[in-house]
Amino acid sequence: MIFKNKKGAALLQVLLVTVILAGMATMLLRASLSRTTAARKTRRTVSAQMLVNSCMAQVNNMWAAKSPEMFARDMSQCIMYCKDASTGTCPSAQVEKTYKCNISLNGQTYAVTAAFDSSGTDAVINSDNKCKLTYTIESNVDVM
Repeated sequence: MIFKNKKGAALLQVLLVTVILAGMATMLLRASLSRTTAARKTRRTVSAQMLVNSCMAQVNNMWAAKSPEMFARDMSQCIMYCKDASTGTCPSAQVEKTYKCNISLNGQTYAVTAAFDSSGTDAVINSDNKCKLTYTIESNVDVM
């Protein structure tokens, strides 16, 4: 192929090389950003799990301080605790199904709420009378 205009051939070659280089740069940038995004997601997941584990330890500590009778009463009703300290049945006005943990870390306080799932009959999930406990991190705070 013979080009009559060498300037046109050079321009075409420059444009072609520019497009190829731009495509390669785009692929490198996308690969770099995907690694950063994956690392950020992993960090947030691990941080959230650490906050949930801290709240779980606080809830377990609260339950360990109860007498066996109070613990059995609360677990049979799927409640965190009864505001009334008696060991008899807990009146519905005294029932507390949530427990809020305030966890301080790196100068910031995170609020994590432990709650028995309120779906179903008194949050009893199956015929084995097992209660489902869920943890929620306050949504308006960025997790680390």
